[in-house]
Amino acid sequence: MDNYGEKRNYKGCGMSALVESFLANDGKAHFIESLEKNTLKDKNILLLGGFVEEFACVLQQQGVDLKVLESQDGCEDSIQVFLLHPLNFNPYPKLLHFLYEVGCEEAIVALLCNAFYDTSNEYLGLKAFVESLDVGYLSSECNLAEEELEQIAQSFQSRKNVLVLGRDLSTHKRARNIGKILALLSNALNQIEIVFLESAPKEIETQKKTCIDALDELECYDGLVAYLQTKALREPILEVSKQFSQVSKIQEESEIEVQLIQSDKIIQVKLRKNMQLKGMVGILWIPQTLNFQDFWDLKYEFCYKKVKISKVA
Repeated sequence: MDNYGEKRNYKGCGMSALVESFLANDGKAHFIESLEKNTLKDKNILLLGGFVEEFACVLQQQGVDLKVLESQDGCEDSIQVFLLHPLNFNPYPKLLHFLYEVGCEEAIVALLCNAFYDTSNEYLGLKAFVESLDVGYLSSECNLAEEELEQIAQSFQSRKNVLVLGRDLSTHKRARNIGKILALLSNALNQIEIVFLESAPKEIETQKKTCIDALDELECYDGLVAYLQTKALREPILEVSKQFSQVSKIQEESEIEVQLIQSDKIIQVKLRKNMQLKGMVGILWIPQTLNFQDFWDLKYEFCYKKVKISKVA
């Protein structure tokens, strides 16, 4: 292991600030593309920072089918799979889904450190970080109960565990600090392996190890929010819940205009209801075949956007 302060640099094709920061701070990284088949089988899994359907596809390739998970009630030997995600959409009954407020990922990762921390752990960096947190305040602001985090932590005591990180975190405005916190977690807790869905860096250069910054103030995402995803479609579609449709006063199959808050960028889409969706976060599907980089660059912009919508006249 490198000495503190030694300079290293991770230069890979499209490597995110999240992975760069994680590696620079001695994080023990695994990348999904490099794992042998069935590596994740028979392990408890926590999914964070990614769309549930992408996670489901990746896990199936690893021999874990979310559709046929064993019952998790009263069976000590069955694996447990948890999802932490703000989008109230979970088509897998045996997947334990805990919601939190949009944009709170930095605080969520900090709360996971606290939940996983054991006072017998001698890793001083984790102890100091956990003691600096106002756990009650963070839980309240994230709208995530401490009991839910404790349920995850308790299940992770029984066997080898995996934290799988999706692509949403890569474009978070606090991605670098999230990477530092995750690196601390990976070094302090050997029973948790951290796996990234994005590609591994191909080259390594120098990058200075840095301390964890103070947590940022949580951004407010009240109102209508779109979760941006790409799909093989002919035209953009906004999938929403019944509640979202009622609040926006727009009916299904209507042609609508979606505008970013604090922006003049507008896109015309078709609105559709998805009965499995709940809440005020809709899924804005962008066709993979179209170039929307002049509108939203999905590679570099955060996947959640506050929006206002109006019916096309």
